[in-house]
Amino acid sequence: MAGTPRHVVQRRTDGSPCFFTDEDYLVYLDCLKDAAERHKCAVHAYVLMPDHVQLLVSPDTEQRLSRIMRCVSGRYVEYVNYTYQRNGAFWEHGPKSTLIDSEQNVLATYLSIEATPVRECLAASPADYRWSSHGHHANGSEDAVILDHPLYLDLGATRSDRQHAYHALFRQRVGDRAPVETGPSAHLDSTLRGDRLANRIERLVERVRPGTIEHAIAAA
Repeated sequence: MAGTPRHVVQRRTDGSPCFFTDEDYLVYLDCLKDAAERHKCAVHAYVLMPDHVQLLVSPDTEQRLSRIMRCVSGRYVEYVNYTYQRNGAFWEHGPKSTLIDSEQNVLATYLSIEATPVRECLAASPADYRWSSHGHHANGSEDAVILDHPLYLDLGATRSDRQHAYHALFRQRVGDRAPVETGPSAHLDSTLRGDRLANRIERLVERVRPGTIEHAIAAA
């Protein structure tokens, strides 16, 4: 469905690293920003892990997703091949994409993607990992890649309200202690895929509307 968010996972062949230096991460983000603008595809959340990339994107047509991924992947591989004097296959054949067709699961997927470094023991908290959209959503850092989904914007009337609300959602998510996989149809684990956490996310969103922020944080 055009305009419906997709959770995209792209991995390096054989689980090898995708990124080797900070400059590599920065180049990938630049490629992603350029491809998203060129192909009119909104990027709502992301994490760049050493061996894979996760994105939450909303293409405006069915063909846009494949175009944006070919564009960003191709440009990044050109950079890697030139910089490291290599050739041959780099990415696994085709990124894995899952349709996020539930409003509740959009925010749950935000949380899932940005919590990946913690699950994989690369950071003590999402805020400690540099290469994700968490700083933008939770701390107000500028991120030229991100175009926020309306459901995120509905968390509050101001940027500060949205940050507080997002923090409250993350506190609840961490409290659940449920691991989240990153496979093609596992953008959410068995708990997230079911109604229980989706309904909890919905209730939490209602609790953190403007005017109830302080109460939600205290109760999280």
